[in-house]
Amino acid sequence: MYVLEIQNKMKFINSYFLFPLLALVLVVFALSNQMFGAFPLGKLMQPFVGAVQNSNNERLNATRFTISGQDLSDSVTIFFDERKVPHIYAKNTQDLYYAQGYVTAYLRLWQMDFLSYVAAGRLSEVFDKEDFLEIDRNQKRLGIEEAAKKSLTMMEKDPETNQVLTAYTRGVNAYIGELNYKTMPFEYKMLDYSPEPWTKLKSALILKNMANALSGYGEDLFMSKIFLALGKEKFGQLYPEFHSHMSPMMSATAVGPPQNAWPAHNPGYLTYSFLSANSLVAKSAYNPKLGSNSWAVSGKKTKSGFPILASDPHLGLSLPAIWVEMQLSAPGMNVYGVSLPGTPAVIIGFNEKIAWGITNGADDVKDWYRLKISDDYKKYELDGQWIDLKFRVEQIKRRGHAPFLDTVYSTVHGPVVNDKKFNGSNADLVNCALKWELHQPSNEFLAFIKLNKAGNYPEFENAIRNYRCPVQNFTFIAKDNTIAVDHQGSVAVKWYGQGKFILDGTQRKHIYTKYIKDDSLPKVHNPVSNYVLSANQHPTSPSFPYYYNGYFSETRANRIHQLLQQGNSFDIADMEAMQLDNVNFFAELVMPLLLQHTDQARLTANQRQLLAGISTWKGAYDVGDQQALLYELWWKQVRDYTWDELAQYSFFMRPPEDYVLLDLIKQEPNSQYFDKIGTSKKESAIDIITQAFVVATREYTKYRKEGIKSWADFNKVNVMHMTNIPAFSKMDLASAGNPEALNAISAEWGPSWRMVVELGDRPKAYGIYPGGQSGNIGSPNYDNFVGDWQKGKYYPLHLFLNQQEAEQNTNSTWTLKK
Repeated sequence: MYVLEIQNKMKFINSYFLFPLLALVLVVFALSNQMFGAFPLGKLMQPFVGAVQNSNNERLNATRFTISGQDLSDSVTIFFDERKVPHIYAKNTQDLYYAQGYVTAYLRLWQMDFLSYVAAGRLSEVFDKEDFLEIDRNQKRLGIEEAAKKSLTMMEKDPETNQVLTAYTRGVNAYIGELNYKTMPFEYKMLDYSPEPWTKLKSALILKNMANALSGYGEDLFMSKIFLALGKEKFGQLYPEFHSHMSPMMSATAVGPPQNAWPAHNPGYLTYSFLSANSLVAKSAYNPKLGSNSWAVSGKKTKSGFPILASDPHLGLSLPAIWVEMQLSAPGMNVYGVSLPGTPAVIIGFNEKIAWGITNGADDVKDWYRLKISDDYKKYELDGQWIDLKFRVEQIKRRGHAPFLDTVYSTVHGPVVNDKKFNGSNADLVNCALKWELHQPSNEFLAFIKLNKAGNYPEFENAIRNYRCPVQNFTFIAKDNTIAVDHQGSVAVKWYGQGKFILDGTQRKHIYTKYIKDDSLPKVHNPVSNYVLSANQHPTSPSFPYYYNGYFSETRANRIHQLLQQGNSFDIADMEAMQLDNVNFFAELVMPLLLQHTDQARLTANQRQLLAGISTWKGAYDVGDQQALLYELWWKQVRDYTWDELAQYSFFMRPPEDYVLLDLIKQEPNSQYFDKIGTSKKESAIDIITQAFVVATREYTKYRKEGIKSWADFNKVNVMHMTNIPAFSKMDLASAGNPEALNAISAEWGPSWRMVVELGDRPKAYGIYPGGQSGNIGSPNYDNFVGDWQKGKYYPLHLFLNQQEAEQNTNSTWTLKK
């Protein structure tokens, strides 16, 4: 009732939050249960200080606004353009990052502060609900906060990084110091707590939590169990490391059969005595499909003769938005792009000489080791010796309750996340240690600090060498027409299969200690094709001399190859059209096979009519398309019928890749896998595909009777507020796209930032993200980009070359005075 009342006073136009972090996914689940029974209604409803004051946008709209900053060495000028993007001009970098911290806090304080609580396992301090204790315990045991502390120690030893973090932190705290209850972000009032001072650790936590989001997925337990169940030969057939439909990042040509340089998996230690075969494997809250697209073309393939870069990272869609847009300018630096609230520098963007995009490397950098631990949890066995089991006691403060003390054990491998007192959801991971590159000290901030100032490829490479975890693909263009993509991060040197399965923690030889050198990591520099791309596909062919596995996706990469090979005269509009491309390359590939293997004699007249309709479909998930839904229903049934014997296993987690099933239809239509369980007949691919179509048409007809006729009627997107309150969210947005299309949109994740940059005499750039610059739910700038993002529109990105140009093209100015 109260939310509705506030909604009438303010334009609460917002959306469902799913920031791509495990803990936050759990938060959303917990928040969806009623937990706001203790609103401080009296304070919230006071007209002069309460919630209604959060609709005040006066400061952001002021023509001139002056602020005193005692930690500044000189004055800083901040210009806001028509979309409230800040263009910050400082006379030195220390003042620049101070101003970035101040402005980011003004725009997004509650969001960045809340994320630091999520990362550190501190939600029980905010919410008086027992559910959050389990979430906090899991975060503490995963070691996110411990890792952030170790990395911060490393960061503070680097003078440049420490200076930047210190200045940014002071800027945030300068803004916090100005707040009172009236001006405090609404969520603090609603949840009845106050902002605490910002720290450098909070910034480090936010980076580690993003690393958690992008590298936290794992299949070690499932792969171990399915290998034991299937045996070496069948496992190799259904879950191959490489297949013939791959477009490796390092390949300058399109799809082709791989050169098989690796043997079949044969982990001799993996037996039923080592690991049980039938216990459950919990469904992961992480999404391995969280990826991105990024590609670059040299001037030899563009109308203008200048290079063009396109980048769109796919992440959870949330309000406030994941990104905040800005320009940072100081002597020796003038950069534009998006930043993560709570962290300094621009993460994805461009300057006058270079532009870069980032996609998830999708490498598996998270490995589990089965341990042998004494009953009293004092010792563990390694190479026949009993070693002291280390431990630390974590204090979890709880609102309305006494603090909870949790003992977290660790070994040379890493933390023991699940033990006999905290089982979690995977019984087979109890007493397993986690070795994760996230735990290693690293200084990713320095990569971005240097990248923002880089002017050529050598400087770009020098910058990103500081980037360690998670492994990312950095796509690059320079004004001199250099194009490149680098697979960058800490990638261990492993023996074949190491890390794909649960490892033996009692043997030191299972612990890897060496890493692929930076100059040996996969990269492509000025290829003869005149384009490079990264879309979370496998970075190399099987002939690459090092083994590593991951959660690679090939379909979007195949589509990008297909489109970039078709032309030599691309412009910015072409790149935008590619980002908005709704074609599923795999669907195009498999549809002729499905049609070929459908026995029309078994279909009714209506079903044959539907088959004729879908036979002309070109794989596009456009807004008004009426065939995409039928294909989705059809292919799902084909997949489910084919892999029904695998789904019988209690530990079943995911079927083989769709490309494996495609090849099975093409090459082995009478394979045993097409024989359905529970029938006397031995089915073939024709039987499965025909029956699947019959079932799909029934479901499709039912949807149509319910009014769902076009793809957009079915494909609804939610951009949720972080508290999961619908009134603060943008929900049920009818949308084109599909997770396998370049326009990779699903219900809760998609292109979090679309950017296209052409580097010429001066940069020409366009972009958009689904949100708004302000985190204030009462501000018109809270979600004002969402509608245009949904429609596929782009905004000009103004990299002003000097302060005078900025002043002439903006209408709101803040001055930070010393």
